Amino acid sequence: MKKRFQKLSVLLVAGALIIGIVPTGVIAATTPVASYCTHVQNIGWQGYVGNGATSGTEGQSYRLEGIKIKLDNQGYDLGISYQTHIQNIGWEADTARGWKSNDTMSGTEGLSYRLEAIQIKLTGTDASKFNIYYQVHAQNIGWLDWAKNGESAGTEGLGWRLEGIRIIISPIGSAAPGSTAYPFVSATQFVSKIKGDWYQSSPNISTTIPGLKIKNPYEESGLIWLGSKYYECRYRVISVAKDCRTGVFEAYEQNYYKPPNWEKIPINISKVYRLTEANTIIENEFNFVYVRK
Repeated sequence: MKKRFQKLSVLLVAGALIIGIVPTGVIAATTPVASYCTHVQNIGWQGYVGNGATSGTEGQSYRLEGIKIKLDNQGYDLGISYQTHIQNIGWEADTARGWKSNDTMSGTEGLSYRLEAIQIKLTGTDASKFNIYYQVHAQNIGWLDWAKNGESAGTEGLGWRLEGIRIIISPIGSAAPGSTAYPFVSATQFVSKIKGDWYQSSPNISTTIPGLKIKNPYEESGLIWLGSKYYECRYRVISVAKDCRTGVFEAYEQNYYKPPNWEKIPINISKVYRLTEANTIIENEFNFVYVRK
């Protein structure tokens, strides 16, 4: 009698699953796993890895060009979607390319375009039961902090490549795999800290004239005071801390307007500056210090 009852129970559960009365998530036993592979400069497609292992490279300065992500959902109602910020293209979701899902390639192949940032999210009715964390290794910064659930990871507006990525899924309520403070660096964050007029404060000289006049480094010219006159120039970011509080930038492509006809004469001069945590700018060559007024 007992054996007949057990067999009947199994048949009832199986039938309930077939007609959808019992959700598939009820019988899921373990956490879902994301597997991912990247297309790497000079290497091509690497093999799939998972559980937070690194895909890509570190210390070789090779760009990521494409990524595929697939999901072992362990019986849960889950899918995975992702998009990348691509050199010369931007965010895929802002174009006809759109979000990718379930092992479809995001990025490019054969174009030598770098990936600069990524967003990943879980989909499906069980998505709220898990967090998907991802961390990227970015040019000029190294490993950024962990992003999760569709947040941006990487850089934007700086022209810096992604070199590696790690992805891991954990149940809601579990601790993050590491710091989540600074997963993404945007050029606008750093540029907003250096834009404006800066006055030299040392050595002791008049500070009535700004020594640096910084506009948008990548779109408009700024001005630099050299000796007794302004020179037109552009500024570009060389490196920046992941919290955007400090960084290094360069004044370049300078032009001198020669009197009496004010002919524009290009001058190939490079001057490098550092933004400090004290919110001052230091010129590397002579250690001049610049402050805001």
